[in-house]
Amino acid sequence: MVFNDFLEMFEKLRPTIVVSDSYPRKLQPTITRLGGATFLRLRDLKKLSEERKNNGLRKTDENDVKALREMFYKAPDLFQPLYTSPVELEVRALTELWVELAGIKKAAKNTRTTTDDPLAVEIHKVLRCYTKRLATRIHEKAMELPLYRMAVERLGLRGPALAYIISHDGQALEVFSRDRLAIRYGLVARPWRGRSLRSHLLILLAYSATSNKHKRYHKIYRYYREKGKKHWQAILRVARRTLRDLKQMTREAGPTPA
Repeated sequence: MVFNDFLEMFEKLRPTIVVSDSYPRKLQPTITRLGGATFLRLRDLKKLSEERKNNGLRKTDENDVKALREMFYKAPDLFQPLYTSPVELEVRALTELWVELAGIKKAAKNTRTTTDDPLAVEIHKVLRCYTKRLATRIHEKAMELPLYRMAVERLGLRGPALAYIISHDGQALEVFSRDRLAIRYGLVARPWRGRSLRSHLLILLAYSATSNKHKRYHKIYRYYREKGKKHWQAILRVARRTLRDLKQMTREAGPTPA
């Protein structure tokens, strides 16, 4: 059967479970309005290419559908819910916008070092203002996520980087072991392919906590510095402890209210 789009497929087939390797960002708000089905995505996208390779399949849409079906039947634990609540998706969207805006703001700031053009100055001021306002909005919405709220209240952490990690990687924080999380976030060895966005944001969170003399995390930073670790090595130790703390709280946080 061939369908023109996702909604047509859903309306005609009325599935109770939909399995995919991933879902386009623009489709996710629509999915939250579709009742009667559970939407699952792969925890690790590499598993799909491994499944194709193990079965001698070429990469085609048809082969991917077959591979995903077999994977779900054999190992459903390879999949996780697309989201736990609409607010989680909303926080995801806002934090993704913040990442883009922060990048543009940084470019505008760099431009100011080479020109005093009034328009460049104005653009930088406007971007700085909107980035700050967006960070405030993200915090307000993310407080509806139990894990984020616990991190604020118990750990004294907050902000867009934390909200991004929790809204995008909450399932991994809950399911993966501490060691596997450390590998996922590139904290075990220097990533030869470069750091992922989530790794950069976790390190940013650790750096911010240390720079602001956070009572818990600055103490950890000083401990490793006194042991002879270099600045960024100590920051990575703080990032790993932060990840461990978030992992520990997932057991208490519970599900996000729908």
